[in-house]
Amino acid sequence: MTHEHSHHEFVEGTSKERSIKFTKSGVLRALSAGVELWGGVTGNQPALIIEAAEEFTDAMTFGAAAIEASSEKRGVIGKARRTAITFAVGAAAISTYDTASEIVNDKFSLNQSINSLDFARNDVKAATAAIAINSIVLFINRKGRESKKTSDKFGFRDSLRDFVIPTSVLGLAAIQAPHWAEYMFEIGGVSYGWYNAQQLYKGWRSNKKKIKVK
Repeated sequence: MTHEHSHHEFVEGTSKERSIKFTKSGVLRALSAGVELWGGVTGNQPALIIEAAEEFTDAMTFGAAAIEASSEKRGVIGKARRTAITFAVGAAAISTYDTASEIVNDKFSLNQSINSLDFARNDVKAATAAIAINSIVLFINRKGRESKKTSDKFGFRDSLRDFVIPTSVLGLAAIQAPHWAEYMFEIGGVSYGWYNAQQLYKGWRSNKKKIKVK
């Protein structure tokens, strides 16, 4: 066993450990979605409700990845992979719609400042709580960057995007930056989401012949 191989085994963990990692991530993402749904409904912010839907599809992607990581049955692995890819594409599509609709609605106020943060509002509370939850998801998936596993890499990139982009937007709101600055970050996040879904598909497709290799 080479040093590099043992290093990657240490980074990736066993099939059971990877499955637990993805399960925890999925549960936390579902919790984040619930918090955002609450904030969107009680704070009368439709955009946050759409973000909750995107978070929920992310949760389902992690759930499917958990099954893919732990199963040794070819049929189950294939179905789990197809399901994960479908939800990853769904999340990217919802994110695209969310950002596009926000830009269209604010097209006459791109140079105006973002509303200042008011932590008495439920939507701001929910957004802040979602960032805190996603920071835990990022911590759980932090080693995925060094892994050779397609799902591990996806988990890292997805949790990074869903922590960095909302944190950046919240920071821009804190300094009352113009709306166009917010949308630059969000468009970057949307592009990264599509890239990540594509990499999930390409990575698993290239390893299809080695589907039994864990």
